[in-house]
Amino acid sequence: MLRSTAIDHVGLVVKDMDQTLQFYQRLGLTLLRSSGPNAEEVRTAVIRVGSQELNVFSSPASPAAGSAPRLGIDHVCLAVEAASIEDVIADLRQAGIAVDRGPIKRRDGMALFVHDHDGVRVELQLKNAPTS
Repeated sequence: MLRSTAIDHVGLVVKDMDQTLQFYQRLGLTLLRSSGPNAEEVRTAVIRVGSQELNVFSSPASPAAGSAPRLGIDHVCLAVEAASIEDVIADLRQAGIAVDRGPIKRRDGMALFVHDHDGVRVELQLKNAPTS
């Protein structure tokens, strides 16, 4: 039987590549590479988050944010490191990113949600520190 072990990457289609890259870099992700536009006017970028990636695609044919019913990805969840959820909120405020929902108590920590400019929900999850 096939056994999946981890998420390698998530692909996002966005309207504005530059705004998307700025948003995720403000969340602390690292741009690994970008290219384009190619012959079909598609731009691509790969952003690293831990050992995983977000693969981002943009073209003039990309749908406008909110133009169609949301199907597919509901949200992307990023694990974050910080002393407290209040520190995460302060870092977001300093980066100019508004918290849309939260903080929310989770079984193993706290979470909150932000949105990128295309309306993709991004959950930021702070796990409880392990106890020894």
